[in-house]
Amino acid sequence: QSALDVAYRYLPAESGVGGDWFDVIPLPGARVALVVGDVVGHGLHAAATMGRLRTAVHNFSTLDLAPDEILSHLDDLIARIDQDEGPDGGSEGITGATCLYAIYDPVTRRCAVARAGHPPPALVGPDGSVEFLDLPAGPPLGLGGLPFETAEVEL
Repeated sequence: QSALDVAYRYLPAESGVGGDWFDVIPLPGARVALVVGDVVGHGLHAAATMGRLRTAVHNFSTLDLAPDEILSHLDDLIARIDQDEGPDGGSEGITGATCLYAIYDPVTRRCAVARAGHPPPALVGPDGSVEFLDLPAGPPLGLGGLPFETAEVEL
């Protein structure tokens, strides 16, 4: 992406396969979606669920929706997965998932962000200072029907 420089560092708390992911997704108009998510747990089930959510985020991103609407669609999806694969379906349901979804517009220098149970993002300034953004905390994904809120930040 030419709109921004992306740096990351991932340090898992435990070894093994987990359900953490992040993505940078190009959007129309030089905008970029930034997403970070985490499925509770480790092992094959968490990794498989993460793969499903990551694919869903990419698909929902093509709809060009606001971050809170993307999270609402993910929340609905998790509820359907839990209904289909929960205890009655003979498989593990999703025990919890968090997500932060942001859309950055390099033309306006605005970033629209919503979060579902995920910690707030850190904004690193040109001078190296770090600020954690004060954003509305939405519920974790899968609780169903609870609202998410998009906040806008100028960068």
